[in-house]
Amino acid sequence: MKSLALGFLSLLLAHLPALATDILPPVQTASATPTPSATATPATSPSISSSTTLIPREIPEIHATMLLPKEWTLLPGKLLEGDVLLATREKITSESDPWATGLSMTIDRNGAKDSGQKASDYALALAHQASDKAGDEASPITESQAGPFHRIRFEFPVAGDQPLLVTEVLEANDSTGTLTVILWQSPKEEAAKLHDLREEILAGIKLDPTQ
Repeated sequence: MKSLALGFLSLLLAHLPALATDILPPVQTASATPTPSATATPATSPSISSSTTLIPREIPEIHATMLLPKEWTLLPGKLLEGDVLLATREKITSESDPWATGLSMTIDRNGAKDSGQKASDYALALAHQASDKAGDEASPITESQAGPFHRIRFEFPVAGDQPLLVTEVLEANDSTGTLTVILWQSPKEEAAKLHDLREEILAGIKLDPTQ
């Protein structure tokens, strides 16, 4: 069976409202998630304070939690079937609505197995492929370990009517073969102001190590 992971990454990147399509080429996948059209109109983002209080939000389908500002929108998606979870600062009602700040997340349970690799090796190969396609402005790839999760991370800018800074995080679990792909995005001009919030939200995503 052909790996779906590159398709998952392409699908996630398609959810970034101003994303240039040449970072990752469109790949057909078995997911039923509709791919929204990119918008040329920057999303209107509400203001946010550096002291914003984060509250736990449950993701029962995967026995996970994340910390988000109370006023943010959470669209869970059917993660076990390949859909995309969205958590956004903007008020949205569907995957096709424009948004500028927040994250998308999906889960790949079969890519590593189909490739014959450990999940961490598989994730690292995907990260290098995506980083190469992002170009010279991509940051170096970093790796860290937290229990069973091998975390791979890098950043890249995205040009457009509203330039974005994207942080890609891949959480690989070698014991289960599962790969969780998280893409954080925010307007490039707000990246410094949102740095602490981004780090709190990314660190507050707690995945079930047995899933």
